[in-house]
Amino acid sequence: MERKPTLLQLRRFYNITSDQLARAAGLPLYQSYTVEVGGFTSKHIAERVLFAFSRLVRRRFTLADIYIINAA
Repeated sequence: MERKPTLLQLRRFYNITSDQLARAAGLPLYQSYTVEVGGFTSKHIAERVLFAFSRLVRRRFTLADIYIINAA
């Protein structure tokens, strides 16, 4: 089974900076970056970052689409 991409991989593919994503999500860079690398975060924060990313790229992504350790 192939591993899902991280948000970091998708962000780079779409040529969006970490700073752009954090600003679009209205979050500090460290919180947004944690989601990007698939680190442990709350479901609320992960969904907020992913929603901002989806708006930026004009394509819907959900938590099921990315690799993330745990969005509790």
